[in-house]
Amino acid sequence: MKDKVVDINKDIKKLLVISIVITLLFVLGIPLLIYGATNSIWAILGIGIAFAVIGFYGTPMIWTAYANKKALKNVVDAVMEDHLTTVGEVASQLQIRERMARDLIITGIKKKYITGYIFNGSVLSPNQKEAPKKKVSSNKCPNCGGTLKSEENGYTCQYCGSHFDLK
Repeated sequence: MKDKVVDINKDIKKLLVISIVITLLFVLGIPLLIYGATNSIWAILGIGIAFAVIGFYGTPMIWTAYANKKALKNVVDAVMEDHLTTVGEVASQLQIRERMARDLIITGIKKKYITGYIFNGSVLSPNQKEAPKKKVSSNKCPNCGGTLKSEENGYTCQYCGSHFDLK
C-alpha cells in the first residue's frame, strides 16, 4: 500500500482556524462572564468562565503550535522546493541552528511532508525506490542566487530571468 503524501498547507490552515477560534473564545468569554454574573444567569456565567479559561490557557499554546508548524513548513519548502539537501544549507538558508534544522527535517520525514529522500542525519539523498515530488537540482543562479528552473535547452532563473545553456 502506497503512503499518501501529506499536505502541510492544509495542516497549517487547520491550526490557523483553531487558533483564531480559541482566541475569540477568550475575547467572548470575558463579556459573557460579566453579563452572567451581573444578571445572575448561571448558564451564561458558566459558559463565560469556560470560554475565558479555554481561551486564556489555549491561546498561547495553539499559537505556539501554529508557529512551530510554520517553521516546519519553511524547512519542508527548503528541501522540496529549493532542493537544499544538507542540514547546513537548510540552517543557513532559514537562519536557524543546525540542530533545529535537523530535528525539523526528521519531523518532516516522519509526518510525510518530505518524501523521496533518505536522511542520514546530515545529508538528504534521493531515494532510488521513491522519486521526490520535484526534480532534485542544486543549481543556483550566479547572478542573484535564485533557483534555476530546468528547461529543454538549459536553465532559466525564476527570479531574475537569466538564461543559461546546457553545458
